[in-house]
Amino acid sequence: MRPRPLTLSAVTRQERHSALQDALAAIGDAGGWLLSHTLFSNMAATLRGEVPLSGLGPLRDSLLNAGIKLDADSLARIDEACAAASSLTTDRLVVLSITFLHSQPDLRQEVPAVPG
Repeated sequence: MRPRPLTLSAVTRQERHSALQDALAAIGDAGGWLLSHTLFSNMAATLRGEVPLSGLGPLRDSLLNAGIKLDADSLARIDEACAAASSLTTDRLVVLSITFLHSQPDLRQEVPAVPG
């Protein structure tokens, strides 16, 4: 049976493009890979990736070193996943939600009118 996704929540004051690059690098450096992403304007982003169980600790450390601060529940979930590592599962689906703290207004996307 496949374990439930490991959901992590984080906040950062970093500029969003550099924060996303740092998060992607953290996933890659942990031996993982990106599966998908969703951007919610310039306010938040969600990254889905697969990370080896042995890479969860380095992922946590890389995110913290990059200024992407995981909340207490997320840190506890990582510790729990590392402690309960199963020999049947080598990779873990990780869903990382990052909220960007800044004073910029929400991005506006102009949608052209479609004739018809």
